[in-house]
Amino acid sequence: LARSLTITSPDQSMFEKAQGEKVTLPCTFELSEEDEGPLDIEWVLIPADSQKREQIIILYAVDKIYNYYEADRMQFTSPDPKFGDASLGIQNLKTADTGTYQCKVKKAPGVQSIKIQLTVLGK
Repeated sequence: LARSLTITSPDQSMFEKAQGEKVTLPCTFELSEEDEGPLDIEWVLIPADSQKREQIIILYAVDKIYNYYEADRMQFTSPDPKFGDASLGIQNLKTADTGTYQCKVKKAPGVQSIKIQLTVLGK
């Protein structure tokens, strides 16, 4: 049986935090020898408000990190996510951060993703 890319973080898919706190959304993964393509990691925020569109937060591609969204508050917790830790750290939480966060890890032919629900409670 060919082992493909797997996401290994614990399946805690809901976090509740107070405004101003920080949180780490876990996304750890293991690659297999079968995965040959370039590693690509993407965090997307799917807002709770369906009127708003999905927002790419941070991207890791070809050994570079691209921050698209509030880079001062949201970043990978690991300095180099390619070693299996693509967890997302968010500082100084705001109620607007409430939503579903999706971590997608791609390395051809493997693609895996997990969704984590974050609720930020007002003070």
